[in-house]
Amino acid sequence: MRGSRQTRRCFYMNSGYNRMTWTARWTASTLLLICFILSSYGQKITVTNFYLAESDLTAQGRETAVIDQNNEKCALIRVQTTQKGFTFDVGSAGVQKVDDNHTGEIWVYVPYGVRHISIRHQQLGSLSNYDFPITIQKARTYIMEITTDKVFVNNYDDSRKQKLHVKIVPATATLTLNGMSVSLDANGEVEQELSFGTYTYKVEAEGYYPREGQITIDNPDQIQTLSVTDLKPILGKITVHATPMVANISMDGKAVGKSAISAMDWQIGTHVVTVSAQGYRTEKRIVTIQENQTTELSVELTQVATYQISSSPSGAKVSIDSIMVGTTPCSTELASGTYLVRATKAGYKDYEKRMSLNSASPSIKLSLKKIYNASRALYFEGNVQAGTFVAVGGTLGAYINRINLEVAYLTGTEKSETIYWTPNGEQPQSMTYSPKTVVSGKVGYGIAIGTRWRLTPQVGVHFVKLAESVDTNYYNSIADGANVVSGLASMRLSVALIEHLAVSVTPTYTFAIRQSEGYEVLSSISSKIGQWKDGFQVKIGITAFFSL
Repeated sequence: MRGSRQTRRCFYMNSGYNRMTWTARWTASTLLLICFILSSYGQKITVTNFYLAESDLTAQGRETAVIDQNNEKCALIRVQTTQKGFTFDVGSAGVQKVDDNHTGEIWVYVPYGVRHISIRHQQLGSLSNYDFPITIQKARTYIMEITTDKVFVNNYDDSRKQKLHVKIVPATATLTLNGMSVSLDANGEVEQELSFGTYTYKVEAEGYYPREGQITIDNPDQIQTLSVTDLKPILGKITVHATPMVANISMDGKAVGKSAISAMDWQIGTHVVTVSAQGYRTEKRIVTIQENQTTELSVELTQVATYQISSSPSGAKVSIDSIMVGTTPCSTELASGTYLVRATKAGYKDYEKRMSLNSASPSIKLSLKKIYNASRALYFEGNVQAGTFVAVGGTLGAYINRINLEVAYLTGTEKSETIYWTPNGEQPQSMTYSPKTVVSGKVGYGIAIGTRWRLTPQVGVHFVKLAESVDTNYYNSIADGANVVSGLASMRLSVALIEHLAVSVTPTYTFAIRQSEGYEVLSSISSKIGQWKDGFQVKIGITAFFSL
């Protein structure tokens, strides 16, 4: 009933059980059942730390030293525990004395040179043949920290209560009171109201030795405080060798030495080792340190320099080994070695080259070539044509994703031989003819050669219409209607001189595919007119071009 004093007996197990409110009242039958179940588990004793107490002279003191059967001063093992009733065995050498009249510890005297110890308790279990991690020397004092499963017997007064404020560091630690888990917030804190009585607590955190103790709740007028902020870390060792000699070594951001550290104690777990030196690339390594082991690490830094990167023109995007560096002018830190350097800029050919870089000359200069033969362009051209006949005129063309479309208009400057016509027996009249109107249409495909040259195979049609030199009525219909349509195949070659200005040469072969009656009559009379309908010709052009 509330207000009554109750005696509660339960076992505190290292593993813990389901979380529950520790102030909840249990019936006697429930408690007996729990005690029976828990007692069925094997209890154990665990050594959490063992080390030589360098400055402790207890084993040598006149009042505290113990002499063994060989008349030598014993080694003293100070076993850290709040429990009583342990027995100790070190083998045939024999334990010389056990003194449990000390708060929080038991003094065990053993001959020097013993290699292991067994610890037993009637209720708390046993630890068999624990091997000492260090040599046991005469007249030296050692600290042994142990944890145990233990029987807890205490009286609680539910009618009176006090608040308990808990602060644990690190905040990731776990806390149990009387074997039951207590939830901590993100700051490692919690506040609970407890019944009067004495509670046993245990704090555990990864990488730290556990801490055990007791706290008494007995004052309703103030808040009791449990603060555990000095857990002892479990240590391993790490050795680091770094090159060059001026290298700085840090652990988890904390400087620990230069060039080399030897068997340095550090908390177990995963850590980041950083090695750096001016003029060298900083290296980071992830290491795992384990208890009672030495982690070996060797790091050789690579010499680096800050390279200044420029390009002509500037504004090019630069990547080195597929890693974007920036837009020129820019800089980056690199070691001596071979790298794939790539630069891109709109309107310029992509730059890509494998370069051997030396940190003694930390500069990279890139020259990008202007693309004059873009895959999309419009051009206007003034032309002179020679070959089957001479003509002058102009051309309009375009490249659309390398497909070439072109139309040209020229006027022939040549004249045929003098032809005499005698209309109806009248006085003969003389006249000449010229290829006055020359129109062609072509389609082709542009092939870029470098950044300035372009070769364009073309096919199309060629239309030539003749004109008379004098006005006549007799054969006017023949002269005006004299024309020929030819097929053509050409190869246009152009080269850009400067931006927007180029020259072109286009050799062409034409072959007649249809001619009018008048052209047929004239070509039968004049061999020169007959040559105008097919044959080789070359067109030369001065070109103005613009990228689309």
